[in-house]
Amino acid sequence: MSRFLPVPCDFLGWDSNFFGFHIGRIRGNSLTKELVEQVDEWGRQNEIRCLYFLARADDALTTQLAQAHGFQLVDVRITFECRITKTPMPMADFIRPARFDDMPAVESMARAGFTETRFFYDAGFPRSRVEELYAVWIQRDFDEKDSIVLVGTSENDQHLGYISCRLSPGQKCAQIGLIGVSREARGQGVGQSLVKGALDWAAERGATRMKVVTQGRNIAGQRLYQRCGFLTRSVELWYHKWYPAVEVKK
Repeated sequence: MSRFLPVPCDFLGWDSNFFGFHIGRIRGNSLTKELVEQVDEWGRQNEIRCLYFLARADDALTTQLAQAHGFQLVDVRITFECRITKTPMPMADFIRPARFDDMPAVESMARAGFTETRFFYDAGFPRSRVEELYAVWIQRDFDEKDSIVLVGTSENDQHLGYISCRLSPGQKCAQIGLIGVSREARGQGVGQSLVKGALDWAAERGATRMKVVTQGRNIAGQRLYQRCGFLTRSVELWYHKWYPAVEVKK
């Protein structure tokens, strides 16, 4: 009698529909030789084209197995966290909640602003769809309950940057989603003002912690969060594994 094997992966319906091919993600953050075999069999059965795997960075066996079995290292995922201990203060004069008419400009910045992410560094994902991914993401943050998009604007109402933030239901924790500063406004403290605005918004709603995730190659982002009082919470490794496209029989 064959023993029951747990399902090793999750099928990602939203990602699959968005990119136009089957995508899955390995459950857990470590690999064994047996698990890799189960994962490949699951991938074949589900006609998976791309498989995501978020691995521990301190597990030598996992990284060795990933490399030996065709997983491509595409990103280093760094999570920062800070405690919100201060009393909320008014936002900077040029920071305000986004309105509906701000969204075209914000979406345009989002499309062009995330060239350091794992999707941009993996040629298997069409560039046009990757750009659209972040426009959809910021629109979703704008529409969702318990989320906010803040924008920074100049005196003549030019958009300098934006940030999205959401509260975790049932937890006193908030998380920054996306942040971007226009090329013309960089180096002028806009990013710090946006992060401060997000911290103040979260504090007013009872949050005591704020998290944010960025890429290992995004040095500017890391320095911004460090200047704002964030400390490194975890470091993980993003892998993608691509399987041959399945030919459709006619």
